[in-house]
Amino acid sequence: MTTTTALRSYRWFSMPLLLALTLQQRPARAEDPLARIVNGLSFDQFIQKTLQDYAVPGAVVVVSSAAGNVFLKGYGVRRSGEAAAVDGNTRFQIASMSKFIAATAVGTVVDRGIVSWDAPVRTFSPNTALAEPYASQYVTLRDFFAHRTGLPAYTGDLLNQLDYSPAELVHRARFVQFDHSFRSKWAYSNYGIFLGQESAARAAGMSAPQLLSTAMLLPLGMIRSAPTQAELFKDDNRATAHNIDGSIMPYENVDKFSGAGAIVSTGSDIAQWMTMLLAAGTFEGRQVLTKETVTQIFAASMVQGAGGPLHDPNDSAGLGCESYHFLRWRVIEKNGALNGVRTIVTLIPERGIGIAIFANKQLTVFPEAVRAEFLERELGPSGQDLQAQIHEEQKGWNAILDVPQPPADAKPLTHDLSAFANRYVSLVYGPLTVVHNGASLAVKIGAHDFPAKLSHWSADTFLLTFENPDIAPGLLTFTFKEGEPGATGFDGSTVPNALTVNYGHFDRAE
Repeated sequence: MTTTTALRSYRWFSMPLLLALTLQQRPARAEDPLARIVNGLSFDQFIQKTLQDYAVPGAVVVVSSAAGNVFLKGYGVRRSGEAAAVDGNTRFQIASMSKFIAATAVGTVVDRGIVSWDAPVRTFSPNTALAEPYASQYVTLRDFFAHRTGLPAYTGDLLNQLDYSPAELVHRARFVQFDHSFRSKWAYSNYGIFLGQESAARAAGMSAPQLLSTAMLLPLGMIRSAPTQAELFKDDNRATAHNIDGSIMPYENVDKFSGAGAIVSTGSDIAQWMTMLLAAGTFEGRQVLTKETVTQIFAASMVQGAGGPLHDPNDSAGLGCESYHFLRWRVIEKNGALNGVRTIVTLIPERGIGIAIFANKQLTVFPEAVRAEFLERELGPSGQDLQAQIHEEQKGWNAILDVPQPPADAKPLTHDLSAFANRYVSLVYGPLTVVHNGASLAVKIGAHDFPAKLSHWSADTFLLTFENPDIAPGLLTFTFKEGEPGATGFDGSTVPNALTVNYGHFDRAE
């Protein structure tokens, strides 16, 4: 699934009034949904209660309209056990919300006529290629940003940790074998978003982070936002990452994949970007995106399946976002998760209003709970107990951290552990060394020995796992040839469940 030095202030909400964290007034309306008392609670009181219910240390909630800010408030603390409060200028990693912003940045290059959503990427980025020749010939930016290229879901995420250059990351994509046909289904791919953004940025003569900054963040006056993790550390007003149990956990660095998840931003900054989209691409009288490009980004480009609070069966991928219906209204949304942070942004274009929520806790459904309450207050009661449903969904988010367990009928090893220790190589990931440490096997991947470990699964198959829970595990089945010492390679194509990925084929390095 996050440095800009030339900062420019365009708007009043970078002023001390915002730094003091005030609640902005909504424009006068016959009935204000956010001021309405529902079940004895105002919207602000609901947020405070829900923060406590999910034991979230801190959060920021912003409601923005086509005319500007409606509601902006910080809740709780930046770091558990300390007094410093979250406010509208507290920096958060926004995780996969970055994909939505990346799509808008690429949209500016579309508007300039340098690239097109639907022209083959090879026409402006000939170095971008995929494993299937037909896909290489016809893949478009729409395919990459709507997750319909044929790349397996989540495959390639490990590459973000291996210190390859952007050019090398583009080159290695051609070795990732498809697990379904081009454009046949939706499969979430951080690697695919990177490839799309990188291709468009290079066509415009920029790096992917430069495109994010110069095309979107700076023009909107997002002065505390940047496309790399380093922005977090510009001052102390940043959200600390907290684990499920409330303990502090390390920040996750996904800079290599840029707009797939690396942007750092604040509630006040993201409000400016939301306002631009809700105003059909204009901001303070300036056109940032054409109305047509905003429409294309929001458009349904690939059915994903049931989604949204009401489980719309035609939930669809847009470009860096998704869309579903809530009652009769079409909703545009993107959520995100990295170590110790959850985010969501939800827009209702027909109503010209939207909400964004950032929370500094691992895999919490707090953002979805607040979003659902907002939708019911703004659009009307759903007729369902959405809060109970979302509370139940927390179990599914927690399950992401569960390590897959060996089958009940697991077979014993057929070789000594020492037979697996060797140096292997993959066209996708590069070198991988298996090290025998007494009763266990450790793994070092890439030129800088990124660590992992192997645990026995069954026979000559091992489970590959990482300290970072956001890097999916995989099953590696080792092969042996008679008369040769040690394993000759391994295959990672067996995927027992949705929480594991295919790491492809590795051969023994000669």
